[in-house]
Amino acid sequence: MFINQLSKNEKQALMSLLVDISKADGNLADSEINFLTAYAEENNIELNLSETPSISEVCNKIESKKGKVVAIQEIIKLAIVDGNYDDSERSGAMTISELLKLPLSKFEEIESWVLDGEHWVNRGIQMLADAGFSMPNEM
Repeated sequence: MFINQLSKNEKQALMSLLVDISKADGNLADSEINFLTAYAEENNIELNLSETPSISEVCNKIESKKGKVVAIQEIIKLAIVDGNYDDSERSGAMTISELLKLPLSKFEEIESWVLDGEHWVNRGIQMLADAGFSMPNEM
């Protein structure tokens, strides 16, 4: 959503970070591969699932404050795409946040924002799936 705020180099660095965090739990789920593939295509970024440079090297390529916030936001979005935001994924996201030199409070703010958004979307999906209600004009 906010990736258009990043330079081409920051976008490519973010793609490398997304691949790295998707592997943090030791399992590259189909949902994560689908997310990465769609993300790369939508944003015209090269996707390489097998080769990732060092995390600190990649983090150094994300220089703008907006880029750092967007990077953490996107990393957390990817981590929750399979429905499981486990400790290893959170730890990986926090490590990247530290390498980006973001304060813990900023990481927690971004994390809360993403999780709130995910809950909002899931509530909407549940409302739409609820067959127990009818609209007044549908009686």
